Amino acid sequence: MKHIASLVTRFPILCLVLSLCLAAPFLIQLPRIQTVDNVDYFTVEGDPDVAFYQSIKDTFGEDEFFVIAFSSPELFTSPVLRMIAALTQELETIPEVREVQSLANVDYIHGEEEYFEVRPFLERIPEDAPGMAALREQALGNPLYVGNLVSADGETTALVVFPTAHEAGDGSFRKRLIKQTETVLAKHEELAGRFHLAGWTMTNFSLSQYMKSDVAVFIPVTYLFITLTIWLFFRNVRLTLLALANISVCTGTTMGCFPLLGITLNNVTTIVPPLVMALALADSVHIFAHLDKKLLGQVRSPAKAMEHILHRVITPCFLTSLTTAVGFASLAVSDIPPIKEFGYVASLGMIFEFLFSFMLLPPLMLMCRPDTIYTHQRKDIGMGAFLGRLSTVVQTHARPITIFITILILGALWAASTIRVETNLLEYFKPSSPLRQELSYIEPRLSGVGTVDISVKAGERDALRDPAKLAVIDRLQTFALTLPGVDRTMSFVDFLKDMNMSFHNEDPDFYVIPESRELVSQYLLLYDSDDMDEFITSEYDQARILIRISEHSSAGQAELIHALRAFIDQHEHDGLQIRVTGRAVQDVNTIDALVRGQVESLALAATVITFIMFLALRSFVAGALSLIPNAFPIIINFGIMGLLGIPLNTSTALISVVALGIAVDDTIHFLTEYNRKRAESLPMREALQRAILEKGTAICASSLILVIGFGVLLFSSFVPTMSFGGLSAVIMITAVVGDLIVLPAAMLSFDGKSE
Repeated sequence: MKHIASLVTRFPILCLVLSLCLAAPFLIQLPRIQTVDNVDYFTVEGDPDVAFYQSIKDTFGEDEFFVIAFSSPELFTSPVLRMIAALTQELETIPEVREVQSLANVDYIHGEEEYFEVRPFLERIPEDAPGMAALREQALGNPLYVGNLVSADGETTALVVFPTAHEAGDGSFRKRLIKQTETVLAKHEELAGRFHLAGWTMTNFSLSQYMKSDVAVFIPVTYLFITLTIWLFFRNVRLTLLALANISVCTGTTMGCFPLLGITLNNVTTIVPPLVMALALADSVHIFAHLDKKLLGQVRSPAKAMEHILHRVITPCFLTSLTTAVGFASLAVSDIPPIKEFGYVASLGMIFEFLFSFMLLPPLMLMCRPDTIYTHQRKDIGMGAFLGRLSTVVQTHARPITIFITILILGALWAASTIRVETNLLEYFKPSSPLRQELSYIEPRLSGVGTVDISVKAGERDALRDPAKLAVIDRLQTFALTLPGVDRTMSFVDFLKDMNMSFHNEDPDFYVIPESRELVSQYLLLYDSDDMDEFITSEYDQARILIRISEHSSAGQAELIHALRAFIDQHEHDGLQIRVTGRAVQDVNTIDALVRGQVESLALAATVITFIMFLALRSFVAGALSLIPNAFPIIINFGIMGLLGIPLNTSTALISVVALGIAVDDTIHFLTEYNRKRAESLPMREALQRAILEKGTAICASSLILVIGFGVLLFSSFVPTMSFGGLSAVIMITAVVGDLIVLPAAMLSFDGKSE
């Protein structure tokens, strides 16, 4: 490492040119960075449930939908019904729309004794009050309509829009669909009032839009705060500009990897820019902290002074970059593509920030007049005085501090045991967000927009005409309706029961499964509508049960899915193959894979980083001691999560791995300096005091910078990103406490010589 320091100071122009040549191929890629208007990428690679769910969609059609709802006390009047009909027709002309279901085009089964006919529900819009009242009664008396197309009170109606199947690479599909839908709706707002839109299409698009708005905020805000921080600590314009130049090249080069690796900016990788900016600046701070005019006076050469500084910091900075890169790279074991991509790009960013901090920044500093960047650094005022008093307190009260920290850790471990593993997609958005308000409007009036599917497969053609097998489907639906969060179910059986009731002169007592296979076949011969196509195959050998849910918590969805599977396992099904599937199953599996992957990543990162620490510090004791300040912030973080009821979800699960890789950085700088002082034959107490005074300012400055880097994420519109930023910032603060208080106190306590 020291050869690099010598090379940079002897050939600064060459190193500067090489650095720019390294950065150029990546920087020219920046215009090619892509964002996507969806979050379809957030699935588990190789998950058999995902493959099975896709086969169901291939068989019955794409099940994605969104609901357009509006309310009116005059819903069943001629003007409003005509508007619904016009709106349905206009929406169906949108190229991205496969189908629209509404009161205007849904079929109605009208029956008499031993006969029924299928006709459009709005075949004719009545002009007189009695006719309109009869139409309203028909709508509210039809189980296929209530909760799906009309509310139970008859004042809210829904148009259910099914998008066409689209290529996975068409990232702007939903954006085009929603924009055209809003254009159509705008023409009818005068009569309908406000339209409310909710469903996976809207949720998916909203998630992607928040990501784009975050990118627009994160980078400029990070630049602003970092500039203020550098100025606050060093009060030097040139150092501030040099730091900004370094982090700009580091961040730009890292971002240039996105198009080269085929990675897009998404809700996870959008964290990379502020993170790399903060970490790149941390190494700059450790270099700046040694720009002492006393050193310049001793060596009388700017190049020699710079070489001395680089010799002193390059090894610990290399180790910090390496351990942080290992922390990020450990995320590559995840089965979730965006998590894996975040790990790849962030670890590359750590390589770039080390290279540019020592190959680009020093040559730029050597171009400045020494008196403009070197300062008189006094340890008896300001931060130096504070660190001196802190060291005295720690040395005087080492054992009480250690006892208090031990109690605090035990309490945090207890609180951590109460953490729930849960992701609530609804809570990803602030309560004031339009999406949450729309869901809060639609779901109580109609049905939930979440879905679980049950596949029912028979072994032979026409098997699902058998009433005994149809009874199995009916039994599953009846049980599903008893589960919390389930609002309604729909299947082929519901249509047959409606036909049977109509065939018996609309007698409600006959809203049951037809009693014979022959009667089922007769009904199907009379029924000439395609409304059942999404629930039964044309060979009548496979059926789909749709379950609409308003349960948005992954824990609640997991319980629902478990209950369905347990019910299926406990009952005979007349030879039918039954499997729970759907979007909720896919989401629950993603959460399980995420948590499992983070445990594996944390174990891998901890093992590799510990090994690196033992090798770097060349001491088993020092390596073991390094675990104390690194475990402390992570344990405290989980304790805070437990106390505040913050669940382990898609964002907070990332924190421990990222924090471990970053928190170890200052520990390396501190213990490296401590070992250097011990090598000079200083006793432990004095070596600790000198290490705190020598490295404390840089540790505090770099940690503050990281707090700012993570704190910028609090400006996000996306709640998981806010949680990640806030908790990570807390970890950076507790990491400083771990390095400057917990570690010295523990070392003195174990040494047995503290007072």
